[in-house]
Amino acid sequence: MTLLQPGTPAPDFSADASDGRTYRLHQLLENGPVLLVFYPGNNTPG
Repeated sequence: MTLLQPGTPAPDFSADASDGRTYRLHQLLENGPVLLVFYPGNNTPG
């Protein structure tokens, strides 16, 4: 795994959301900037 440096554009990815839709980063970026936040949550290794 390669860590991104601050300010590096994130690679395109898709994610399933709680509203049942699948979102793709490149589609969201068409509407403007996107803030990505990653944090450890439930069911993640400690």
